[in-house]
Amino acid sequence: MAFIDIILFAAVAVFLGYRLWLMLGTHDAERPLRKRRSEEDDVVVPIRPRATASVAESIVEDERKKPKDVNEDRFLQGATLAFRKIVEAYATGDLPVLHKLLDGPLLETFEETIAKRKKAKKILEIDVDRIVTAEILDKREEDGKAYITVRFVSEQCLLTRSEKGKLLEGDPDRYVEVTDIWTFSRYLASSDPNWKLEATQLPED
Repeated sequence: MAFIDIILFAAVAVFLGYRLWLMLGTHDAERPLRKRRSEEDDVVVPIRPRATASVAESIVEDERKKPKDVNEDRFLQGATLAFRKIVEAYATGDLPVLHKLLDGPLLETFEETIAKRKKAKKILEIDVDRIVTAEILDKREEDGKAYITVRFVSEQCLLTRSEKGKLLEGDPDRYVEVTDIWTFSRYLASSDPNWKLEATQLPED
């Protein structure tokens, strides 16, 4: 079983072009900017090492609990990997993966934006160089559903290219600090322990 599925058992963009990028997250222009370290850093949304099966199984068992009982460290490990996977899937237009990880109107928004991008023959590249911080802001239950909200701060480079590879927007040597607030959810009564990304919001100033 792919690790991302285990992540969802465990606890558990994204950036829809530049317009959706503004909706999902904000960057701080005053934060230090870094130059790309090498040509190898051109890889779009690199995926980090996966956890071992034994660790993942223990996470699955733990994260079947209600939000108040969730192990926060383990949840954040899974949420951080899910963050990278969702960004990668959006950039590459991997709809099957997005269907596993997203839910509700947000999934429809992703699908519509990917379709528009393909129609315009544009290519999106998002390189999440590193996750600076990830912290849980809220855990709650409502109408039989559990919600956990996480704030991610990451260093990213976002580019838009033409079908032939011409750079249309962005600077491949410029990384900025981006803040995203994502809410994951799951039905408590469901036999499916998967957590899915249900909503995003802008951080308050």
